[in-house]
Amino acid sequence: MSKPVKSGVPKSLFVLIIVILASMFYYAAYRDYSNPEVTVKSFYQAYFKSDYETMSQNLSVFWGVQFMPQYMLMSPEELIENRPAIEESMTEFISRMESENKVPADMSIKVLPKYTQRAENTALVAYEFRQQNKPVGMEMALLLKEKKRMHILKMIPIDQEQLEQLNGNDIDAMEESFKEMLGR
Repeated sequence: MSKPVKSGVPKSLFVLIIVILASMFYYAAYRDYSNPEVTVKSFYQAYFKSDYETMSQNLSVFWGVQFMPQYMLMSPEELIENRPAIEESMTEFISRMESENKVPADMSIKVLPKYTQRAENTALVAYEFRQQNKPVGMEMALLLKEKKRMHILKMIPIDQEQLEQLNGNDIDAMEESFKEMLGR
């Protein structure tokens, strides 16, 4: 006598689906540096730990040019190509600049995704600084895509009123100006 064949979906398939979805979420939320929010989080986590090398990896080469005259005459393409050397210079610059600065141990940031604006080459990310899990200030980061990865170009202090004035058109104007600058 033959055994009846069970019909239905194997239970192990449900476990596999959950593992795959969890992996995709982890990658998108914490490792996908084309996501501007991940870049901002990574930068500030490094800042709070005084990890200047990781900070430099999350900054745009165009941020570094403001403080390093040896790179000012390079074209945008040359700057992006010379990223490893510029990153090294930024790491040295930040470590000198931050040598006297002591970050309180209980500092963190909270990204405010409601205000994040993205375009093909630029993004705006708003976040608040928190100390002992209470808000103590806000900033917005302007990010620029360099070789398929978002990097922080500028950080601007903001308040809630300024944040509420943002609309979806803000990023469109910036996108156009950066396309011209980068020749894209």
